[in-house]
Amino acid sequence: MPATRLFETSEPRPCTVTKPGPGNDPWFSNDRSRERAARMCKTCPFIGRCGYNAVASRATHGVWGGVVFPGDKAAALEKIYAQLLDQFEQRRPIELGHAPAPELPAATAHRRRRSATSTAA
Repeated sequence: MPATRLFETSEPRPCTVTKPGPGNDPWFSNDRSRERAARMCKTCPFIGRCGYNAVASRATHGVWGGVVFPGDKAAALEKIYAQLLDQFEQRRPIELGHAPAPELPAATAHRRRRSATSTAA
């Protein structure tokens, strides 16, 4: 299976300009600082692409695209992945202009189609 291309940027982002203390990274902590990190994400120019990267890499933990991930909880993750893909599509014209988005891995795309079919019914 070909590797999925993830987005990268040199733009300053809250997750790169905030200097966490030792063992205190709010984007991957196990405490309330994750909520603060998620709020900081709301003004990030990379928020849509960050969420896309989370879906493409099947992230389970941390804060991605302004959303706190629940860990290895499949049902909750699928809802979050759908939410982040919707957010990406809404932000796509702002963040990418007319550039095409890379293809998602087949398993992710399949889940996305199945989810869209079940909600349309």
